[in-house]
Amino acid sequence: MSHCVCNAVAYTLIFVYFQMIHSAELGALYSVLHDNELNFRTADSVPAGAITYASDRRVTWYLMTSPRVPSDCDTDAACRLSHSTTDGFVVFERQNASPNARYFICAQANATYVEREWFTEKFEELLSCSNGFIFDTIAPQSGQVHVENTHGFLTARQDIIIHWDMFTDNVNAAEFGYPSSIKEYYLSCGRCVNY
Repeated sequence: MSHCVCNAVAYTLIFVYFQMIHSAELGALYSVLHDNELNFRTADSVPAGAITYASDRRVTWYLMTSPRVPSDCDTDAACRLSHSTTDGFVVFERQNASPNARYFICAQANATYVEREWFTEKFEELLSCSNGFIFDTIAPQSGQVHVENTHGFLTARQDIIIHWDMFTDNVNAAEFGYPSSIKEYYLSCGRCVNY
């Protein structure tokens, strides 16, 4: 099972590396790993990947513009960078990823046997990619909000009917499985929105 983490917070990276990556039983920690698998990050974020059960073999990691493991990073136009590790964890330098483009962290490891004290453990070949992430630096474009009224006055006593449309974003969030490119809308009555 593989998960890719993209988070700039040093605490989270340290937590994932020191407390989770070497755990055979993730249990309650699984939700922490899942919650830190992100699709959209700010420009100061650092892309990182983590794979459980990969600390006893060499894993080659790739920062890719398409979700596939390359045969040779140096000759593959979609490959931005590669690293090899033996601890199941990688951090890529941020300057290798441009803003507002989709990237994938992919991992490859050969099948191998690891000698334990009482048994031999077999690890299957690993070929895996994240579902992608974007360093999103462009805010959504404002749309139009219309409050139903008659000559500037609200006519309903108990309801205020509001319509909005044309709010757009440069990222097609449906590629990540989201129902809309706008995560949420805030409505406020009055002059100032505080959140």
